[in-house]
Amino acid sequence: MTHPYPLKETPLAKEGLIWFIIATTLAIVNWLASVGAYSELPGGTGKLFLLHVIYSYFVFLHILAMVALFRITIWKHIRTLRNLFQEAVGMLFAFIGFSGAMVNLQWFGEWAHGLFFPAIEFAFSFSDSIIQLFVLFAVIAATGVFSISYYTMRLNLKDSYRIHVESERLRNELETAREMQMGIMPSEAPAMSGFDIAGFCIPATEVGGDYFDYIWLDDTRSKLGLAIADVSGKGMKAAMTAVMLSGMLHAQSARDKKTEDILGSVNSPMCRKTDPGMFIAMLFGILDSRSGTFTYTNAGQMPPLLYSNGEVCELSVQDVRLPVGVKAGVNYNSDSVALKSGDVLFLYTDGVNEAMNEQRELFGLERLNQSLAEAVRKESSSEGLAHLQSKIDEFTCAQARHDDITMVMIRRSKDGNGEYRKPEPQKNNK
Repeated sequence: MTHPYPLKETPLAKEGLIWFIIATTLAIVNWLASVGAYSELPGGTGKLFLLHVIYSYFVFLHILAMVALFRITIWKHIRTLRNLFQEAVGMLFAFIGFSGAMVNLQWFGEWAHGLFFPAIEFAFSFSDSIIQLFVLFAVIAATGVFSISYYTMRLNLKDSYRIHVESERLRNELETAREMQMGIMPSEAPAMSGFDIAGFCIPATEVGGDYFDYIWLDDTRSKLGLAIADVSGKGMKAAMTAVMLSGMLHAQSARDKKTEDILGSVNSPMCRKTDPGMFIAMLFGILDSRSGTFTYTNAGQMPPLLYSNGEVCELSVQDVRLPVGVKAGVNYNSDSVALKSGDVLFLYTDGVNEAMNEQRELFGLERLNQSLAEAVRKESSSEGLAHLQSKIDEFTCAQARHDDITMVMIRRSKDGNGEYRKPEPQKNNK
């Protein structure tokens, strides 16, 4: 089992400082234990203390050298494994260093003792005190491991707290972005004579930049502007761009009367105000209840789908479809479609057809066409959208979404006697 991310380790300099403190402490303990035998010699107490310090530092320099070798050669290969295995390998290197120190201490100890106390004969034998030395190593190792583990734990706790604070900040930012995103979208469907209109946006796990809106263009409510957009990027930046787009659309819709002029007027300031690389794939259309026509300009958005006479077809666009915010001075064009009684127009963002299942298969246009043909049999546009969403959830097994899903359905619901007429059964498409 591996950690999801490597834990922090004690820096080598800090570990060296810990070993230095342990070495000094053990030197003091050993000095206190043997000071009585040398107290009568001139300067014996001070010399003995210095001798024990030299012994301790000699041993711990060997251990530290092996720890450094362990860090340089092996640590990077095992740092993501279990802590117990890390410590076992580290202890093995420390023991090798300790054993080397004991062997070298046989000649170094005699030389150092002779330097400070030439009148006293001294012979250091590793084999004579092997049990005591192993006990000493166990004490040293336990003290060192505890000290280093404690310091490492503090490092990781501090880092975990920092990550927690950062996660909370990001969570609050995403929540604010989500509220901003949903706040600019309509809370209810528009009541338009002769049409049944419904739409919704389901935010992804990460806040995206989908946006849709209804804008009344006259006092008689016979002309309705419909916008559906997908802002590139995610999070606060995408949400802020969607808010800015909403304000510009409402302002320009009050001045301009053609969809291509509205998008052209929005495009130039968006190019200036958004960051390089950000853009908005969007469609803006005007629905005229008197003529039954839907006039629209598509700027890089998914082509609308039209259900008419039992068939689903894609309304392709031959002219410029460059997204808003990519290039200033773009001349957009418009297309129109006449909606007959029983026709259904479907607008959507790419989060619909690009919904993905566990096998990483896309929902795709073919499934969308089939699901739309079923959805139009429902009693209302809102029920039809609910059916489409259930089909997407069934396909994806309700996995976490990584892109917003936005859909708008428009039904021409008025026939000769003013009542809604259900569409005819679907024809088989070849």
